[in-house]
Amino acid sequence: MATKNKSAATEQHRNKVYQVLECLDESEHKRLSRFLHSPYFIKTKTLVNLYEVLVAKIRKGEPGFDRLDVWGEIQPNVPFDPIVFRKNCSDLLKWTEIFMAQEFQLQNDNYRTLGLLDFLVQRKIKPLYDRSIREARERMAQKSFKALDDFYTAYSIERHYYTMMDFDMSVDKRANIEAISENLDVFYWIEKLRLFSASLSQQRTSLHRYDLNGLPQMLDILSTYPLDKCPELAIYYYSFLTLYEEENVDHYNRLLQLLDQYLPQMPRQEAMEIIDSALHYCTGKINRGQSEFYQKYFDLFVFSLENGIFSHEAEFPVWRYSNIVAAALRLDKLDWAEQFVKDHKHLLPEISRENTYSFNLARVYRFQKKYSNVINLLKNVEYEDMGYNLISKMMLLITYYELDEYDALNNFLDTFKIFLKRKEKHIPGPRRTSYLNLIKYTRQLIRLIPGDKQAVGKLKNAIEQEKSMIVNHEWLLEKLQQLG
Repeated sequence: MATKNKSAATEQHRNKVYQVLECLDESEHKRLSRFLHSPYFIKTKTLVNLYEVLVAKIRKGEPGFDRLDVWGEIQPNVPFDPIVFRKNCSDLLKWTEIFMAQEFQLQNDNYRTLGLLDFLVQRKIKPLYDRSIREARERMAQKSFKALDDFYTAYSIERHYYTMMDFDMSVDKRANIEAISENLDVFYWIEKLRLFSASLSQQRTSLHRYDLNGLPQMLDILSTYPLDKCPELAIYYYSFLTLYEEENVDHYNRLLQLLDQYLPQMPRQEAMEIIDSALHYCTGKINRGQSEFYQKYFDLFVFSLENGIFSHEAEFPVWRYSNIVAAALRLDKLDWAEQFVKDHKHLLPEISRENTYSFNLARVYRFQKKYSNVINLLKNVEYEDMGYNLISKMMLLITYYELDEYDALNNFLDTFKIFLKRKEKHIPGPRRTSYLNLIKYTRQLIRLIPGDKQAVGKLKNAIEQEKSMIVNHEWLLEKLQQLG
């Protein structure tokens, strides 16, 4: 065995190959092991041994490895050579990357098709020209709905056919130039529409600006293009227009019609991209006071859920989870909201799962008037997200009032006001003012004498005049109505 150097004996390493191998699941490790054992690829057993040693440590949950220990297992009786060891790790990483590329190609019909056509063209294997092109075209024709990648593949198939038939040297045969151009155009337009949409979204949520060329010219072309013959392009076109001309709700309605017809056939990732864009459109309308879009948001989300767009075993973004709960509560779908919160908890990102779950379940309980449950969920929770923090404190304020715990409420109002002062730099001025006003008017509310209609009316008028600067002023007015 190699003699350990004392200074390096306990040093744990997490080099790149170790980190990459940690990302693979057990089934992938089994296939990678068979790949590495194949003499077609690997000419030395050292790399295979290195892989087996590292994977054994990963399976045990070890965070890293001792180089001397690993060297002793793969090169017994050979002095440790750090340069050779780094070279072995680098080579193993290279072959792992080749394996990952091959895995992707084996799982993707388009990549396999283009790989074969590339080989046939480069090596001029003419006996397979006709059959390979025919089968490739048939696969494309069988697709009821093409993904973006399919249009690029269709373009590439026709480009390969052009090269195979040597049309540049033939004057008596009609070339497939129109087919090449048409597939390239659709691919280009969809990709540009996606980029323009991303640019608009980024500009509205950050300070970044993007200078993308060609939009007016492209929109001129698409305004007269027969979109009814290419629903894939039509979906991206109207999705973009909902952002670009957001006041024209006809674009959104047309997009919904297309999604109603084609969503079940769309590739899941592309469908999710379009749905999220449409949901953001509804959110923007809601934020501008158009409350009818709560129902549109809810209907679109449920439609997507029923079609398997969001019910996949993948992480659920926090914003998507929370927004649908808010919409359901606003529409008084309380049982649906509670069931959704509980059924989809496991899909939340692990790092924020418990807090997001508790926050949203507390929102449901508040609307269900299960106020003691709200306190149990929120009283000891602080959220990193300032928006969640403020809303959770507002819910606690309401809950203490509804439970007639006025001493606790008075103490809470004091601590809430101190919190707003302490976090002044992190809360936009108008938003901070709206919460300070909630505190102010809640104090006045709890001092009212039931039946004092004059005092109730005076406070109601004050809130009505300032309601645009009071968060959840509807709740205050509701409580005054009960007192009046």
